[in-house]
Order: sequence, then structure tokens, then C-alpha cells
Amino acid sequence: KGVFMQYNVKKWGLLPDGTMCHIIQLSYNDISLYVSDYGATFQSMFVTDSSGTQHDIILGYDTPEEYYYDQQNFGGTMGRFANRIAGACITLNGKDWHLPANEGNNTLHSGHGFNKCMWQYNVNPEALILTLYSPHLENGFPGNLKVTQTITITDRNSILVHYDAVSDMDTVCNFTNHSYFNFSGVKNVCNYIVSVGADYYTPVDSSNIPTGDILPVEGTMYDFRSPVKVGTDCIDINYVLSDAYEYAAKVTDPEAGISMSVKTSFPGLQLYNGNYIGNCTGKYNMPYNNQHGICFEPQFFPDSMHHNNFPSPVLKAGEHLDRYIEYIF
Repeated sequence: KGVFMQYNVKKWGLLPDGTMCHIIQLSYNDISLYVSDYGATFQSMFVTDSSGTQHDIILGYDTPEEYYYDQQNFGGTMGRFANRIAGACITLNGKDWHLPANEGNNTLHSGHGFNKCMWQYNVNPEALILTLYSPHLENGFPGNLKVTQTITITDRNSILVHYDAVSDMDTVCNFTNHSYFNFSGVKNVCNYIVSVGADYYTPVDSSNIPTGDILPVEGTMYDFRSPVKVGTDCIDINYVLSDAYEYAAKVTDPEAGISMSVKTSFPGLQLYNGNYIGNCTGKYNMPYNNQHGICFEPQFFPDSMHHNNFPSPVLKAGEHLDRYIEYIF
């Protein structure tokens, strides 16, 4: 159910090209979300722990310039196609469309994606509405695409993100939010307790491209059907979500006393435990390193247009994409 949020807009700073960026703050009860119009980026997310203390639970930066140069996609909106596309090429209606190869021979997160674009914003007590016009052939993708992202805080103590998109040509669409969660801000996420509502996953080759197989998680390191510690092994894999589970994913930090559940209408979820963060400095002059944050990225499956057995990410001309992600605390 919708609520009446408090909201505030402030100038945040300049990009290297001189563009002024803004931060929009949404607050209701114990949740405060700070979103930038640059990249439709979640810059901060405050929730209350079991002792009543507020924590900023996502990784990020203090300035727009740092996001401009960022390679980790902290908090950004990924599109036009989140995750990987093999061979930096898609075929639609018999025609090849060539995309930027920014991870070896493949495309990751569309190259210069939606998290590097300026979005238009409109905010009122009921919603923050972010819109983006992606022209035909931007990053090689066909179709003039209009994307609308509606963000609300609900009376379920959750943040709800709804995506709508429409194109004038057949195209592919796959959006997600790339927030890295860390509930204390200090320690890494190896002791977090995670469950994922999936019996199957999509294995990948040495380039992290799906093989096309859909395999059971049982007996593998990817079995999170029951709550278990994340551990230290590198995890960067897509799950085939199942309606048999209440949530797409759930994560708890026993020390901080914070739990988050994820619901979504996307068919897949990428679980990534931040193993490639490397050394960098984030908000509050905090040093970040590998496994300092964990991502839950609802999505269509990676490289899904190359595998007929995967749910199709094709958006037909004139039809509307209608998907959501919800983070429940």
C-alpha cells in the first residue's frame, strides 16, 4: 500500500562535464533512501538495526565524480541489458546488432549503461519517478526506448522499485539495481546468512557466459535453498527463481541484527558476493575491499537471447515491460 513519504531534493555536485547532479531523499518510518538523478543510483539506504541505531547499508561514494569513474556499478540502474551478452552481439528478427565489447569479447551491463546517464526526476509524497530516453542505436541496441522507474517506500517496511519500458522497435530489455549491501559498513559479508528461492541455476563458462544448461543447485556451492553462510568462495551466478519460495532471496547479518528479503517479478537473480571489488575508498572515507558487499540482482538470465530455453528478454514494439524489485526489511 502506498504511503506519504517525506522527500527532499538537493544539489549534490558536478560531473566532470559540468552537469549538476541531484540527490533525492525519500523517508518513511525507519527507512531513508537517497537516490541520484545520475544513473538513477541508490547512493545511500538507511535502516534501523535491532538496537534502534540507523545504518547506511549500501556501498557507494560521496561525490558524483566518483560515480562517473566507478567501475563497480555501486547502486546504479543497469540497462539497457543488465549482466552479460556473449560476443557483444544480439540477433533480432534476423538482423545482427553489434554492442560494445567491454569484458573481453563480451558485453557487460551494456557498456556505457543507464548507470552512466542523467535521468529526469519528478518527486511527490507518493513516489519518486525517474525517466530516461534511450535513443535508437545507443550502445548498439535497436529502438527508441522510454524507461520509467517508480520508487516508493511502503507500509511493509520496504523499498519498491517498479520498471516500465516501451520501445518503437523490437528490442531487448533487462534492468536491475546494482546495490552492494553491507549492514554494518565495516566487516566483510562472509558471515552473512543467505537463502535464495531457487532449485536451479545457470552454470557459466570461463568467461562467465551461461552454457545454456539449467542445473540443480543440490550438491553444489550454489545451494542456498536453506539459510547458510555466504563464506569466502567467489559467487557470481544467476539463479532460476521459483514461485515455490516466499522470497527470491533473504540475507541476515547476525551481528548487526538486520535482515532483508528480496521479492521480484523477474525470472532470475544474480547473486554476487563482491569478490572483484578490489581496493577502493567509499563513502565516509571507508576502505572497501573484496567481499565488502553482497549484491542481489533480480533480472532476466544473462545472455538470455542466445538461449531459447531461457525466458525471453525481447520487448516487442509498442508493448510495455512491467517488472518490479522489492527490498523488505
